Amino acid sequence: MGKFWIIFGFCVAFAGCDTPLVGFDYEQSNRLNVGENRFLVYYNDAEAQALRLNNQSLKGLKQAVSDGVTAIEIVTGCEVKAVLPKSDTVLTRASLKC
Repeated sequence: MGKFWIIFGFCVAFAGCDTPLVGFDYEQSNRLNVGENRFLVYYNDAEAQALRLNNQSLKGLKQAVSDGVTAIEIVTGCEVKAVLPKSDTVLTRASLKC
C-alpha cells in the first residue's frame, strides 16, 4: 500500500508540469521550435510565458532565454517589453508591448 501512495504522489506532482501559471489564459501555441529549443507559449494581455520542453546541455542554456523571448514574440505578435526577473532557463516570463 505504501508504494501506491508514492506513485500517486509522483503522478499528482507531475500532472501540472506544462500548465500555465495562474493568470494566464489556456490558449497555447502548438509546440514551437526556436533554435535548438521547443516551447509552449501561454499569454494574456500584459504578460506571456514560454515553457521550454526539451532537455538542454549546459552550453545551450545561455541561448534558452533569448529563444524563449523569440517564441513569445512569434506566438503573440507583440514586442517583448522586458524579461521578468522570475525567468530562468526553463520558464521565460516577459511583459508585452502590443
